[in-house]
Amino acid sequence: MKTSILLLILIFCLSCSEKKIDKKSNYDQPNYSFNNILSYGKEDTIFIKSRFQDCGEWGGHEELVKIYRSERKPKLTYVKFKVDCGIRNSLGQIIQTKKFTQHILLSNSQQLVLMKYMNDLMKFQFLKEEISHSGNSFYLSNTKGDLKISHYGDQSLPLNSYNTLMTALKLPKVNIENR
Repeated sequence: MKTSILLLILIFCLSCSEKKIDKKSNYDQPNYSFNNILSYGKEDTIFIKSRFQDCGEWGGHEELVKIYRSERKPKLTYVKFKVDCGIRNSLGQIIQTKKFTQHILLSNSQQLVLMKYMNDLMKFQFLKEEISHSGNSFYLSNTKGDLKISHYGDQSLPLNSYNTLMTALKLPKVNIENR
């Protein structure tokens, strides 16, 4: 009789502890947010720099995305440049002129899309390198200097990923078909 009572108590305790584990596992879900990576000052900034092949081997227009904390919330500043492929400086480089700037207070879904793009950029490191004089370049860095990822090439996958990011941020997609 004592054994059956002990067995029932043991079963009851085990069933209760499993419920606690289930509840606890919900708290163990990772909380991905730019709030976890950016400090409270503007000195912490993540940069996404892109350059496209509008002018072939001479390069093309650049786009810059700056992600930082402002008023305790992640914010993004987007700067798009334009080029005239026929105008060069004294070094023979095409001249970048600012086309427009846009500021965005990032929603949770936009933060997730940015994180996905950064993850994709890391995956692009595993693509076969191309030897070419003409291609798009994508660069990810931060002000601390401990984050540096870049990709150069003419594959469509990085450009498609970048355009997906631009669509989610409600910014203009890159079209380099008409060069």
